Amino acid sequence: MGERNQAQPGVSCPGCPHRAAYIACKEALGRGRERVICGNAGCVNVGPMHPAATTCPGGEEALLERYKVAVPTGGTPEEPTCEAVIHLIPDADLAAGDAAEALRPLRGEGRVTVLAVLASSREFLTVDALEELAARALDLGCDDAAIVDPFDSQKSSDVLHGALARPGVHAVVFASPCAQLQRGEFQAEPVEIDQYACSSCHRCQQITGCPAIAFTPPVFHIDRDICAGCDLCVEYCRTNVIYSPRSRMTPEQRSRARYAAANQR
Repeated sequence: MGERNQAQPGVSCPGCPHRAAYIACKEALGRGRERVICGNAGCVNVGPMHPAATTCPGGEEALLERYKVAVPTGGTPEEPTCEAVIHLIPDADLAAGDAAEALRPLRGEGRVTVLAVLASSREFLTVDALEELAARALDLGCDDAAIVDPFDSQKSSDVLHGALARPGVHAVVFASPCAQLQRGEFQAEPVEIDQYACSSCHRCQQITGCPAIAFTPPVFHIDRDICAGCDLCVEYCRTNVIYSPRSRMTPEQRSRARYAAANQR
């Protein structure tokens, strides 16, 4: 990865865990009025980003205005603005000294509010640091806090559905290292699309918006030079024609490999 995949302002990199977190949130929240995903899904490498921009191939600049949902304001705990809100926040913002004031309105945002903490920076590559981040969310008034790998789609779904079923403010720490921190062969091995079996349904690109996925009529292909090996597209290929070298690894093993690659410094 490294030299071949430099971060671009306003665009989520291939393998970005913030993209995986947003997709998990979108899948769990579903559609409907008074269901909002808002906040900032950016990082120090790409700058601020609306969460929906993580799955937009052109990033923040290409995201249509109708998808840029603002943070709900003006509500109170007794009369919240929305039914359900998932509010994304970078790890550094939660750890900042002024976070308490910034997060004070959370209970007025939704009857159920999930504070989705994007724990991907260098300061949060250890279990202790992640647990401290979850404790910080509790100190700031969240009712509970869970830590989950955003690339573990099933566990992320279970945690989010559980949080969304309970009124109040719940923190979910999405823990996986930034793609720009990872080095090593684990991340260098790209996935492959079976060119003969691909049905060109566009589902992989429509859901993930990953820059490594490209459509060359009549089928999709993977740009092997920038694929980070996150396997997110594999999760959402309905016809199972995207193959990963990590197919025999458990989610826990893949997570450990990503952290090991990020700690090769």
